[in-house]
Amino acid sequence: MKAISQPRHALKKPMAAASALLTIGLLSACGNGAAAPAANSEVKANADIQALLPEELKKGGTIEIAVDSAYPPMDFMEGDKMVGIEPEMWTAAGELMGVTIKPTTVAFDAIVPAFQSQRYQASFAGFWITEERTKAVDMVSFFQSGSQYLVRGDDSKGAIDSFADLCGRSVALQSGSYEMTYAEDAGKECEKAGKPAVQIQGYKTQDQATLAVTSGRADATGMGAEVAGYVAQQSKGKLKTAGKVFHTVEGGIALPKGSKLSSAFQAAFNKLIADGKYSEIFAKWGLESAKITESKAHTS
Repeated sequence: MKAISQPRHALKKPMAAASALLTIGLLSACGNGAAAPAANSEVKANADIQALLPEELKKGGTIEIAVDSAYPPMDFMEGDKMVGIEPEMWTAAGELMGVTIKPTTVAFDAIVPAFQSQRYQASFAGFWITEERTKAVDMVSFFQSGSQYLVRGDDSKGAIDSFADLCGRSVALQSGSYEMTYAEDAGKECEKAGKPAVQIQGYKTQDQATLAVTSGRADATGMGAEVAGYVAQQSKGKLKTAGKVFHTVEGGIALPKGSKLSSAFQAAFNKLIADGKYSEIFAKWGLESAKITESKAHTS
């Protein structure tokens, strides 16, 4: 896996609506069944990919997905429309499959448990692919990521280049994220070393965690490197990246264990990569550094 470079702060298409993430938490207020992005007219159904679908979907149908719609630029609300890299990816993938993708906003830490109800057939929520997660769900990659922290623009406490640098800081993190798990582990190591503990605050959405920093309730917030630079740039100086990208990982979608859709999504992602649509989407949002060259299925 390639290491991810730091996301660019000078984005090709900044979205003014994303600034709400840093002020009033507007993005977390979206409802279920929000409007999906407009269709990609140049993407057409592909017979080879359709052949990989379960029988009931080979002639069309709907795939219900759970999404986290407050994680720009991966997913966020602009009015009543969900926009970002993931909406464009699932729309294009759906067109290759000849199906409709129907998104529903679900709290991040409730997505994997929601698979048990069989209501959702997949999830686009900026998932990191880890060995622990693949024991519970199947995953298909389509981006690369890593950890990066944001602090207030006037912060002078030094860089956060590793989890060890969290000792003595208050950090606001999204509940259920691996950032939360890693920070908890770092806190234990800090205490073992006789250093001040990490003070962890958990929040339902990333925009709430980010607001905790801008409002002065926390020193820092951690998130995937694929979004950190974007959020810092949109803050207009209220936030800045606190250090380099570390702990690089692949990211992608989650599906129920044994899902017959894994191979279809993998084939669709690789088709988008080969045809250039994938690069077009990532360039539009200024995240070329998060691209991969091949989608892989993690179904062990």
